[in-house]
Amino acid sequence: MANVLIAEDDADLRTNMVDILELEGHQIVAVDCAEAAISACEHHCFDIALLDLLMPGMTGVEAISNLRQLNPFIAVIIITAYATVDTAVDAMKKGADSVMTKPFNAGELLMSIKRSIAEKQLLKSAADIDPDSVYAALANPLRRMTLKQLGTHKQLKFMDLCRLVGVEDHTKFNFHLRQLKKAGLVQQNESKIYILTTTGQFVLQNHNLS
Repeated sequence: MANVLIAEDDADLRTNMVDILELEGHQIVAVDCAEAAISACEHHCFDIALLDLLMPGMTGVEAISNLRQLNPFIAVIIITAYATVDTAVDAMKKGADSVMTKPFNAGELLMSIKRSIAEKQLLKSAADIDPDSVYAALANPLRRMTLKQLGTHKQLKFMDLCRLVGVEDHTKFNFHLRQLKKAGLVQQNESKIYILTTTGQFVLQNHNLS
């Protein structure tokens, strides 16, 4: 059974979703805005978040990066009554695992949750990430920039990486690279060229590193 976070400002729909999921044995925390969802994520570990796209204050999509900083492996489903191809693409680019269109039935809801959690667990086992180590590494903007440059260029020599990140102090930059390597995000190939690990690629694809 899953720990599920619901952020939906329509009280009737929120209650309906809670009823459906509790019947399946899931543990639910339900709130009416994205800000409350982020607060809940600070105190509980959720397997999945169901976020309404449009709520008072922050949108569901805007909340994704905040939730992932608190829980790297939380699956996210965006729920919207106004689904278009552009809406779905934008949500997925910003980290949503899927988009559901209102109205939906109980079967659709349960299947989407099951699929999204299964996919996230598969990625988690493949990436073998230590969340504490990863987020300690990503706390520094230089390291986030390093990951983004390696994501763009695929492989870089030390001096090219220094230049692209904008660091002149090579000793300082070496320290940051060691932290990224220690967290399992970056490695050197046989030619001593820096590349992203599978874990680094996963983090880059699933987190907003701006």
